[in-house]
Amino acid sequence: MRFVWSEGVRTLRRGSIAAGLLALMAGSASAQLLFDGNLLFNNNLTGTLAGQFSGAPSTNPGQGCALNYDAATLGTVTFTHNVYADPLLPNASYKPNIVPNFQPALGSPAFGSAMTVPNDGFFHQVCYKGAIGPNPGDDWTKGWTYYDSTGANRQDLHLAGMPNPRPLAIYDNIDIAGDAYFSPDSNYLVRGQLRVLQNAQLVVAPSVVIFEDVATLGTIIVRRGGKIYAVGNACEPIIITPFSTPGSFVRGTCGGLYILGRAKVNTPTNDVCAGDSVAAEGGSVGYFGGSDDNDNSGTLRYVRVEYSGKERSPNNELNSFTFCGMGRGTKVDYCEAFFGADDGFEWFGGQSDATHLIAIDGTDDGYDWQLGTRNRAQFVIVRVSPKFAPSGTQNGDKGIEADNTETSPYTQLICAGRSFCQLANVTFVGDQRRDDGTLFPGPTSGVNWRRGTSGTLLNSIILNFKTAALRIDDDASWAAHCAAIPAAPAVFCPGALGVAPIASGNVFVARSQPNPFRNRVNFSFMLPEAGPVSVEIFSADGRHVQTVANGRMAAGPHTLLWTLDKDTPSGMYFYRVLAGSNESTGKITRVD
Repeated sequence: MRFVWSEGVRTLRRGSIAAGLLALMAGSASAQLLFDGNLLFNNNLTGTLAGQFSGAPSTNPGQGCALNYDAATLGTVTFTHNVYADPLLPNASYKPNIVPNFQPALGSPAFGSAMTVPNDGFFHQVCYKGAIGPNPGDDWTKGWTYYDSTGANRQDLHLAGMPNPRPLAIYDNIDIAGDAYFSPDSNYLVRGQLRVLQNAQLVVAPSVVIFEDVATLGTIIVRRGGKIYAVGNACEPIIITPFSTPGSFVRGTCGGLYILGRAKVNTPTNDVCAGDSVAAEGGSVGYFGGSDDNDNSGTLRYVRVEYSGKERSPNNELNSFTFCGMGRGTKVDYCEAFFGADDGFEWFGGQSDATHLIAIDGTDDGYDWQLGTRNRAQFVIVRVSPKFAPSGTQNGDKGIEADNTETSPYTQLICAGRSFCQLANVTFVGDQRRDDGTLFPGPTSGVNWRRGTSGTLLNSIILNFKTAALRIDDDASWAAHCAAIPAAPAVFCPGALGVAPIASGNVFVARSQPNPFRNRVNFSFMLPEAGPVSVEIFSADGRHVQTVANGRMAAGPHTLLWTLDKDTPSGMYFYRVLAGSNESTGKITRVD
């Protein structure tokens, strides 16, 4: 999505000195590009690791990088743990009438190796690349996601003729000014806008279906100071979808969900830290921005937005999930954007965290940020469509499209500072289908860092895009990065050691990593057949310290994490993995 900034509501600026200090403080945030531990495959016809990178090189050696320092140099020389290999995802790319599977097959190079993620309380350290681990229970997409492009066979909307039909409650261009509750004894139809106003809250129960009217482009908008608590579960997700007949659903026929918050935003002229506001894209949606990065707009958990997105006018579109100035008090987890006509998830500034996101077959970008966005995300899946949106002016394009700002010279740092988003364990799936002998126009690249943004991507999979896994554009991006090139993260688990599997008399222990360690260590092993397994820890004097696992496990690779209590003393420990009559042991060392 493209952003056209607006004066919106400009209030009298007060405390300009304080605002200037805020801008300087925000501008000191990281401005670097870090891309390491990623698995890249078939993102063009080169068949090489270096060929997976593209974009404009640095043209100013005075920035701290050599002349013509480019994405390939960053991904193969500066950061040396990116690899070119098949992740074994045969059913991740689009296939007619096939439910996608984003869990790599056993034996995938995605398993058993990873870089250390930031130890900041948000990221979870795992020993694999991509969004889904090797164990049977690791596939977090099962049970609540949706993949039917027309809705022909769906039975989950509680309409007449479906299980548990419900009456329809209609909200016709309504402002919610107090507390509202959407209960599971009704379906709900939003005509025009449903606006949750300041100091109001909307609570949505599990399994609720909210229809958005096609003729009036139904849209749910949570205004600044309002809250939404839409909390479903894996068996009862909350569904936001057009009010259409099953079998005739079309992308781009509803407005999706907006959250407008009071967190910091970076625009060319508006200083939201000093009281200005920014108008949201998509029509008369409302204003966002402020100085509170801890702003809380509620919780989204197990929520699907389907067939959303709409081009109101060129460069003025609605997405599936649109987060404008959203603060980190807002919780976003297990959300799907399905078959949208614009971006799956787009952030306009703000500072927030999200996990377990999935964007499927949209006709723009899967994960988009700009205007000083500072977020963290882990366990994300993006698959983009190669087809044109209904408007005919845009198509499925990139897994990530990332800007500091869309206004040249792309160096604005007002209030929020530079865009800086950190992601780990993402699976990006492109689409190289042909149409009448010619390629569809997209998707072009898995990740496109441009226009002065900074960003981090670790332990991820990028496959099947047309031109590149990673594209980096604009001297503004290189200037920010080259001023202080970041150090590579440490290797957390380097991969299998080649010990014989249990069938030949040993438990396959890939490695205990890291070793030495401080407060957590991973144990990885392979079971060629299902059976009882125990993993135990002993101190150097033989005392039993902890049982990490004890139960039946399926065949295949397994990775277990031992997190130590703060009172566990430093020193040498031993682990023992038992699988039936087979045993493997090893030595690990904890340091302070």
